Amino acid sequence: MFGSQILEVVIGVTLIYLVLSIGCSGVKEVIANLFSLRSKTLESAIRNMLKADQSDIATKLFQHPLITGTAPAGEKPSYISARLFAAALFDVIVPPDPAQPRSLQSVRAGISQIPDEKLRGTLLNIVDSAGGDMDKARTAVENWFNDTMDRISGWYKRMAQKIILAVALLLCIAVNADTLMILKELWSDQALRSAVVASAESRVRSGKPASTDSTAAAASSTDDQTAQLWKAASDIRDINALPIGWKCAAGDIRAVPSAPLAWFLKILGILLSAFAVSMGAPFWFDMLNKIVNLRVSGNPPKTQ
Repeated sequence: MFGSQILEVVIGVTLIYLVLSIGCSGVKEVIANLFSLRSKTLESAIRNMLKADQSDIATKLFQHPLITGTAPAGEKPSYISARLFAAALFDVIVPPDPAQPRSLQSVRAGISQIPDEKLRGTLLNIVDSAGGDMDKARTAVENWFNDTMDRISGWYKRMAQKIILAVALLLCIAVNADTLMILKELWSDQALRSAVVASAESRVRSGKPASTDSTAAAASSTDDQTAQLWKAASDIRDINALPIGWKCAAGDIRAVPSAPLAWFLKILGILLSAFAVSMGAPFWFDMLNKIVNLRVSGNPPKTQ
């Protein structure tokens, strides 16, 4: 009984973290789209690769039809494949000539005209390493691009994590998601635990939430992301049994604290929730799935 009570409390806390994490992910995607964070990060990375402060290669590359065709009219692309980057870069360095196919020698001659010494040296090293094979040179440029994107991807993920943490903190304050308060409520209220556990089991059966950090999510429409955000808000609103939210009644555990110690515990509880929520919805769904399955497998068989 005691072990079952602990497990139910853990399930309840995990469910709340999951619901709030979905909301944070949705808000983060809205912010990323609103400020075009992905496209700006990609453009900055490519301009840094091509030393755009001393040449117009990057500008010409972003004006290339292969690149402009990857984004809606008037917008910058948020994703460029290595293959398209290499093809567009060779076209910029050595414009296509209908009279004769492009050769590695013509590419090397075009690179020699680049004013920036570092970029010129980098590209010449890449071309020379191909051993006279145009396909190998193209592959080497693609690898150069992929290596750069791997580093930029890590930087973007760290920036996104900071955004999620800030959103999680604001959301936890708004809904009074105080981990210490939640634990106390779930531990002392059997009916509340049962309702939350039932909701958690329903959530596990409904399937895994989409990760808004995936490439597919990044390419989804604003309408899809808005719908996801509203769904998360609906989850928070509809599960009225969850021990979160602010109350005005004096003496209520959800009321605004009045004593210094109570304020300290409230701030600590909200900070704990914010750090937990920032770990992301996929993490908490997997955790919830494991705990719910542990509880189900641990139940004794029914007697006939």
